[in-house]
Amino acid sequence: LACWTIVDADGTETHKSCFGSSMFQQELVDDCLAADFIVAHNSKFEAGYLRLCGLDLRKVLMYCTMLGEWVRFGNLKVDKSLNGTAKRYMLGTKDDLVGGMIKKGICPSKIPQTWLLSYCIQDVALCHKIFLIQRKKLADTQRLHLVHTRNLAAVALADIEMEGMALDNEAVTAEYLYTLRRRNWLKRELSLLTNNINLGSPKQLGELLYDTLKFRELSDKKGPIRTATGARMADSKTVAKLVADTEEQSKFLLLYREFNRMDSLLTKNLDYFYRTVREKGGKFHAKFQQGVTATHRLSSTGIPTLFLNEKQTKSVQFQNLPRIYKKLFWSGDEDWLIGECDGAQLEFRVAADIGHDKIAYDEIVNDADIHSVTAQTLTDAGEPTNRQDAKASTFAPLFGGMGKTPAQKAYAEFFKKKYKDISATQAGWCYSVAAKKYLVLPWKMRLFFPEAETNKYGRLNVLTNVSNYPIQSLATAEIIPIALVYFWYRSEGHKIIIQNTIHDSIVVKLHKSEVENFEALSKQCLTTDVFEHLSTVYHYDFKVPLGVGIKIARNWGQTGTETIYSVMPDGKFTKKVQTK
Repeated sequence: LACWTIVDADGTETHKSCFGSSMFQQELVDDCLAADFIVAHNSKFEAGYLRLCGLDLRKVLMYCTMLGEWVRFGNLKVDKSLNGTAKRYMLGTKDDLVGGMIKKGICPSKIPQTWLLSYCIQDVALCHKIFLIQRKKLADTQRLHLVHTRNLAAVALADIEMEGMALDNEAVTAEYLYTLRRRNWLKRELSLLTNNINLGSPKQLGELLYDTLKFRELSDKKGPIRTATGARMADSKTVAKLVADTEEQSKFLLLYREFNRMDSLLTKNLDYFYRTVREKGGKFHAKFQQGVTATHRLSSTGIPTLFLNEKQTKSVQFQNLPRIYKKLFWSGDEDWLIGECDGAQLEFRVAADIGHDKIAYDEIVNDADIHSVTAQTLTDAGEPTNRQDAKASTFAPLFGGMGKTPAQKAYAEFFKKKYKDISATQAGWCYSVAAKKYLVLPWKMRLFFPEAETNKYGRLNVLTNVSNYPIQSLATAEIIPIALVYFWYRSEGHKIIIQNTIHDSIVVKLHKSEVENFEALSKQCLTTDVFEHLSTVYHYDFKVPLGVGIKIARNWGQTGTETIYSVMPDGKFTKKVQTK
């Protein structure tokens, strides 16, 4: 059943409905195409259904009342369901009888049509009322442009979800068998070393660790850290932190940690991949989630899959795939390739722009090797390291990281002094949150910290989030979705299909004839289009150059060559090809 209401310019409402599958919804499709825009709650779901009905999603604009609530409440957790939103607006709630039946697994075709019709009409009416109130609230606080970008992204995401990602049968099989054999060998070695104790038993593992192998328990100022019942800690996180003093302890830790890593890779990813190429044709899908994260970046959930001879479903999502497994994905066709474009040093560039930091700006313009400076600073402070290993520490102070080791603490202090304008901006955010318990950012995004308070030393209890959220928000909740939307529209007519987006990147499959076009689109959409959108829609002029790194290969990321552009707001750019 589909229900919808057409609202004319004079306020006249025409209510319509149609029982039947997606094949029988042509009237709904025609009305969507004729409308100026469409209002729905959780519009990504609606857009996916309309796509199945035959609607070209690039020809409609949608407004999502769920995403409107997400923007209204910023980083706060509130009930963003239609019922929860209607209750907050004092509009009453819909009848839960039909909703409850559907949640319990009763197919709508088994529910009396009169009940179903009444339920759906009520849904549409509530959504319309919410929209009218919500739009005014967002307009009054100058935040409609934020919802607009999320609305555009929702429609693009609905289309992208349908594509899915293809696994390379040979690559998956080889990786699965290697990891399985390695895991089994490690298990045998651990059994010999531990006299075949049950490593899954906290009691037996605890006795092995502290009585047999004589490890020192982890401790704090109060003494040994133990469970609530006083038992010695023997979980995997604790074992990972234990320090070896003897050769026997070192051997155990080496075997145990690698076994856990291999076992985790198998159970969380490889087993699913292997079963997918064996039983499901090698392709799987996931869902992108809006309205979930505090920073407003996207998240992802896997779609449950039931494999042969299994009682429970398994799933893998798109956002947190181990980097080492990018190589397992390909286009599914030897005439096509996998392309990835990502925002180069995006969060640092965002911080430089928000903080109006001249040092950072000059380093970005001049393509300074910031990671080498990090390595040298850590080395000078007594922690010898190289450029590659130092990367993990380079931008940690940007997000409130103070460092754990003396060298890391010295580097954090160095970072704050070097980029003093960024540090001053972040300190200003902290002062504002301490006084008001909320923050209004230059692009009008609002973040709320009702629990904010300072201790007797003047340290803010939410310092890390206050330092982190604004930077992550502009970088991966605004800029990347903007780039994604433009890429989705501009790629129409090309043999270039978006398959995934991960935090600061866009992943596509492209025909071999489209390599030059993919590079041009990547440069245009992740830089020039972002500058223009931020200026014209957000009234925010981004002054720091934006960068984009581009990789193309048969399998995802499997190339030693990356093309990197750095583009100024006026369109001037530099290009370099980096080979590893």
